[in-house]
Amino acid sequence: MWSRLARRNVLLDRRRFATSALGVAFALALVLVQLGLFTGLAANATQVIDRSPGDVWITGRNTGNFQWGQPIPRRSLDVVRSTPGIDWARELVTGWTQLRHPDGGVQRLEVIGFDLQSRVGAPWNVVAGDARDLAVPGRVALDATSRGKLGHFSLGDHREIGRRRVRIAAVTHGITSFTTIPFVFASLDTAREITGTIGADETVYVVAGLAPDASLEAALDALRGRLPHLDVYARQAFRERTRRYWMFETGMGIGFLLTSMLAVCVGAVIVSQTLYAATSEHLPEYGTLKAMGATDADLTSIVVRQALIAGAAGCVPGALIGAVVVRGIRAQGLEALLGPGLVAIAAGIALGACVLAALGSIRRVRTLEPAMVFRL
Repeated sequence: MWSRLARRNVLLDRRRFATSALGVAFALALVLVQLGLFTGLAANATQVIDRSPGDVWITGRNTGNFQWGQPIPRRSLDVVRSTPGIDWARELVTGWTQLRHPDGGVQRLEVIGFDLQSRVGAPWNVVAGDARDLAVPGRVALDATSRGKLGHFSLGDHREIGRRRVRIAAVTHGITSFTTIPFVFASLDTAREITGTIGADETVYVVAGLAPDASLEAALDALRGRLPHLDVYARQAFRERTRRYWMFETGMGIGFLLTSMLAVCVGAVIVSQTLYAATSEHLPEYGTLKAMGATDADLTSIVVRQALIAGAAGCVPGALIGAVVVRGIRAQGLEALLGPGLVAIAAGIALGACVLAALGSIRRVRTLEPAMVFRL
């Protein structure tokens, strides 16, 4: 009975109902866009780690995240390979360089130099050419989504990168960096050459895989004892460290959180004001119900149901708007993830905010005196 009464009260004033639903819709859409960007950027920050095999990462001391790797002695690779419990080890070179446009402009690039005998740091989603061709000195792979920054290029074209004339031997699609600076993939030697900051006796990361039945903790302890001047991480730990740095230590995550909270607050205020106005207009009806024996809990359930109806009505268009915006963001080459789980979390937050927004109206009906009906 109370559900039917709540629906009737909501539908009696369709204009107020539409206003509440619209407020929830835009609040939910903004929250979804913020959460989608947040999770997408977090995934971007660790995509090379996620797509590389290996259980252990060895880095320079106090390396905060994957993007800011620093040179370490290349002989560390031999130390890792000779450590009990380690089955294999590969090096990975990262750094920064510049591409010079034919018209004279420059664009910064993030360099990934990998061992072609392994998949550690190797490009994925290759849509043209062959990554194995990068074994030839002076050949690189670029991503098709970076053409807006690098200018149009095709397989076989030449570019000047880091004062070195290189040939595009492979083209990937959809590999975008967290910093939005385009990636360039190359062999270890070519990467060292185009960065110009990493010597032949240096590398940046050593990635290792465990031997069958080897203990991860035992291997980590052994490596830390043999490489006291370096940091040794389990793959998951280095992944989390990178995400934590970008999401929280830089303040970016706090910015996303505050924007989402502001959107929820705006939606809640709209629902609160419209619901309170509707409740005030129907005080005689609530007083009559109370005089007939309805409890405070009964009246509270009516108000809460009205808030949930408005919230649920706004969630559907809000999710659709959010999905369209996220799709547009992805079309611009930025990473944004929006799955069913994320939508469910955001919708739950929006509905919870609607219930909180009903507190003012709940207080109004709970303090209502049944005798007021006879004074009207």
